[in-house]
Order: sequence, then structure tokens, then C-alpha cells
Amino acid sequence: MMMRPLLFLPAVVAMMLAVSGGVAAQDQSMATPEAVAALPDRPGQAGIVHTCSGCHQPDIVLGQKRDAVAWRELVDQMIARGANVEEARYEEIIAYLAQAD
Repeated sequence: MMMRPLLFLPAVVAMMLAVSGGVAAQDQSMATPEAVAALPDRPGQAGIVHTCSGCHQPDIVLGQKRDAVAWRELVDQMIARGANVEEARYEEIIAYLAQAD
């Protein structure tokens, strides 16, 4: 009878992901066209829009002043929470964020 609670585990995990936004949030951008247009046009912009705007408005992200080390730590935390950061864009995203105007 101990195995019965395990039957509910997939449903609980799915519910937690739905409530928290999880990885699925990256399929729907929160970024308005105006917010995207306001981003500095430099390498990494597309990565920010594609990767980060599923959960965050670009202006909120760029409003945080951090160096590359601090951004790397934060991006790694987001990856641990389910963010899908393409390996090819990782360094470009970090550099873009660290150069925030």
C-alpha cells in the first residue's frame, strides 16, 4: 500500500510547474513590442528576448545592475528552476546583461 502515494507524484509535479510557470512560460513572451524595441541593439538581444522574456519583462531584467559574475550566478539559478537557456547563447546573454545601459 505504500506505492499508492507515488501514483500522485506526476500530477503533483505537473501542478507545481503549472502554478510556478515552469519551463512552459518560455513559450509565451511577456515582452511587449515596445519593451523589445527599447532594448539596446547589440549581440545577445535575441537571446534575452527568446530566453528571458517568457518570465520577465526586459526592462525589469536590464534595470538590475550586476557584473558578469553576478549575472552568471543568477542565470544559473534560473536554469536550475527550469529556464531553457541554449548553450550557444549562454555567454552572449551573460555579456549582454553585464553591459546593461
